[in-house]
Amino acid sequence: MRPLTFTIAALLLAAPALGQPEPEWRAASEEQILLRPFAYEPQQIRLAAGQPVKLNFVNNSRATLSASAPDFFRAARVRARDAGAVAGGHILLRPGERRTVALVPAPGRYRVRSANVLHRALGMSAQILVE
Repeated sequence: MRPLTFTIAALLLAAPALGQPEPEWRAASEEQILLRPFAYEPQQIRLAAGQPVKLNFVNNSRATLSASAPDFFRAARVRARDAGAVAGGHILLRPGERRTVALVPAPGRYRVRSANVLHRALGMSAQILVE
């Protein structure tokens, strides 16, 4: 009896996700986010709520840089194949590396900060505004 109860509960929890169609990722708008030592460009990233977008993260520096936005990534619907790139709400890029993350953002105001304490102390932060 217990396995049947767990199976039914799992199906009920999965039902909302099953009803949502997969976004058309090929038609998603694109936003470039440049990671530089001590700064992100742009410093304010504006996105449309509920609309698929591809965020192109680019590290043009000679150092490994990161973008940490756990609340943003947790609230968004991240494309399945990109979920590993933002595990824990962070993205890490080696020097010269580029990475695209496709997602559907949830409305809100989110903070982006470097995971590096020194970079963060020197102002490496940005804001994501989703309306």
